[in-house]
Amino acid sequence: MNQFQKIKNMKQKNIITGTAFTFIRIAGLLTIILVLAFSCQEERVGQNPIDNIPPIGVSNVIVEALPGGAKISYDLPNETDISYVICEYMFKGEKKIVRSSIYSNFLVVEGLPDIAPCDFTLYLVDHSENKSGLYNGSFVPLEPPFQTVSKTITMEPDFGGVVIRWHNETNAMIGAFLLAKGDNGEWIENDLVFSTITDEKKSIRGYNTDERTFGVVILDRFGNTSDTIITSAIPLYEKELDKKNFGNGHLLGDNYTSYNNRPIENIWDGKLNVIWHTVPTAGFTPPQSFTIDLGVEAKLSRLMLWNRQGEFIFSQHNVHYFEVWGAKELSRDRNNSYWLGNEWKDEWVLLGDFEQIKPSGLPLGQSNADDVAATVAGSEFIFESGVDEIRYVRFVVKETWARTAAMHIAEVTIFGDDGIREVGENNATE
Repeated sequence: MNQFQKIKNMKQKNIITGTAFTFIRIAGLLTIILVLAFSCQEERVGQNPIDNIPPIGVSNVIVEALPGGAKISYDLPNETDISYVICEYMFKGEKKIVRSSIYSNFLVVEGLPDIAPCDFTLYLVDHSENKSGLYNGSFVPLEPPFQTVSKTITMEPDFGGVVIRWHNETNAMIGAFLLAKGDNGEWIENDLVFSTITDEKKSIRGYNTDERTFGVVILDRFGNTSDTIITSAIPLYEKELDKKNFGNGHLLGDNYTSYNNRPIENIWDGKLNVIWHTVPTAGFTPPQSFTIDLGVEAKLSRLMLWNRQGEFIFSQHNVHYFEVWGAKELSRDRNNSYWLGNEWKDEWVLLGDFEQIKPSGLPLGQSNADDVAATVAGSEFIFESGVDEIRYVRFVVKETWARTAAMHIAEVTIFGDDGIREVGENNATE
C-alpha cells in the first residue's frame, strides 16, 4: 500500500468514527468565521480611500549617474495627500521598482550591469493609491564596481598557486570566485571570497609546480558577474620547513620565559597538547616579542599557528593581534640594546600584521562549536610575497585575548622554500 493510499484510508476512517467530533469542530469554526466577519465590518486594515483624484506629479527631476545606477532627485508637490514615489525600470528583461517615502526627495537605482541607457518612469502615489502623471526619463550609469574591479585584477605565481590582487576604489561589497583548471582541463572552484577592502590580496594554493591555468570571476550583490580573468602560471615550490632545524633565536627584550617548565621549544615539537607558557609576573608588557631561528634560509609563504586548546580557546594568554618580521641575518649581537626599541624594524621585513579571527564573534569567555573547530584546525596567516630569503622570524605580540602580560602558544608551523627538495618532488634534485 503506497503512502497516498494510507493517507486516503486514514481520512475515511476519521470521517466514519469522528462524526460527532466533526460537528463540534464545524460549529466552532462557524462561530470563529462570524466573529471575524463582524470584526472585518468594524475595522479596516490599511488606509480607507479618500477620493479618486490623482496627485500632482514630481517636478524638477535631476539625475546623477552613479556606478551601476543613478541618484534621481525631485521636488514633491505641496500637498498633504501624498504617500510615496515609485520609480520603475527594466533590469535583465524584468520590471524593477524602487519606492521612496515622502520624507526623502530622492531615490537610488543600483545594480545595473552595463554602461547602457536605462529608461525609467517616475510617479507619485497618494493615500488612496491614485497615481500621478508619469515622468519619463533616461540615464547612462557609470561603470559598475564589479566591472571596474575586474579590470584591476593581477595574478602572479605564488607558493603552491598564484597570488591575486585587485583594487576596489569605492569599497563596494564584491565577491570573487577563485578558480583553477584540474588535470583534465575542467574548471574547479577553489574558493569564494568576499571583500570591501581597497587593495585586496587573495591566494589560490595547493598545487604542484606544473604549469596550470587559473581564473577569477568577480560578482556583486545583485548577481552580476564579470568575464573570467584567466592566466597561466607555474606555482612556486612550497614545503613545510623542517622544525628539527628550529631554535630559540632570542634577542634582547624578547620574552622567552618558561612557566611551570613549559619552554618556548614546545611550539615546534609537533604536539598540540604541549604548550609554551611565559611567566605572568616576569615584568613583560605588550607589545612583547619572541624570535625563532629557522636554522635555514628560506623564502617564506605562510604560517600556521595553534593557540592553547580546551577551556582556553580565544581567551586568557592566547595570541590575538600580532606582527611577524623577518631577516636573513642579524646585524647586531643578540644582547645589544638595539633590539629593545623599534630601530631594528628599519632593517627587517614586515611579513604580516595579523589578527586571529574568532568565528562566532562571541564575547570573551564564551565560545561555540565553530570556535572549537577553528582552534583545533589552527589559523593560517599569509606572508607578503616577493620577500628575499629569511632565517630569523620575530613575532611582536600586540595583544592577547584577555589582554594579559603572559603568552601561551601550542604550535607554530612555517611554510616556504628552503631550496631543499625531496626525491620524487616536482623539480626535485637528489
